[in-house]
Amino acid sequence: MDQTKTIRLLTCDNIQEAYFIKNRINNEGIDCFLTNENFTSLMPNYFNILGSGIQIVVIESDYEKSREIVKDKIEPETVEQICPFCGSDKISLQLGKHKRLKIFYILLVMVAGIPIGYFKLQYCCKNCKKEII
Repeated sequence: MDQTKTIRLLTCDNIQEAYFIKNRINNEGIDCFLTNENFTSLMPNYFNILGSGIQIVVIESDYEKSREIVKDKIEPETVEQICPFCGSDKISLQLGKHKRLKIFYILLVMVAGIPIGYFKLQYCCKNCKKEII
């Protein structure tokens, strides 16, 4: 009996991103599958708590090739970012729009003791101050 090991390649926070990455990998001829789809979809506030998040799993022998395909998602800091609005290379990870409101919400959640919910850093251009999706 063939015992093939699988490895978690990446964890995504939403179903759309997970299927987008899965399709990128499948288009290169590599088989992969998703786990935790239902839990993460039903309980989005628990992202990265108790092992949640939609996990993309590949066969161990395909791991390196898969990693190279989605390197921009695994190691975003190694991919050069250019602002599509002004062409600047001065891009950084920030809270994005409504920073004060997000900070207030984080403090409120910490005091109340409930899960923080869905916060994700955004790439923002330092020149034109726009968020890059």
